[in-house]
Amino acid sequence: MINTIKIKVDYNQLCVINSLMQELDNIKFEEQPQHLKSIVAICLELREKLLHKAINSRNNKKPFNFTMKYYFADALYRYLTEYSIYWQVASGSYEENAFLIIRNQLHQQLL
Repeated sequence: MINTIKIKVDYNQLCVINSLMQELDNIKFEEQPQHLKSIVAICLELREKLLHKAINSRNNKKPFNFTMKYYFADALYRYLTEYSIYWQVASGSYEENAFLIIRNQLHQQLL
């Protein structure tokens, strides 16, 4: 389907993305610039889907495909790009590597 994006992740990478999205709890929506408000709103909805996926795939150790609508993928990519200054991720850590892999997959799919 042309309006969906598929990325390959494993359970641990999904957990990293979910932990990075915890920062959404601290972001004050009304203080965001207009062009970022839609990203925050969409990511709040996407976060629920990612949390459910993590719960359902917690026993799955193999990588799996995660399919999302284009606007979810675009918002997630923009969130991972625009809000990375908020995260306490050590350079060279597994978390940083997982974040970069997923961000790059999204970037390639969105082109």
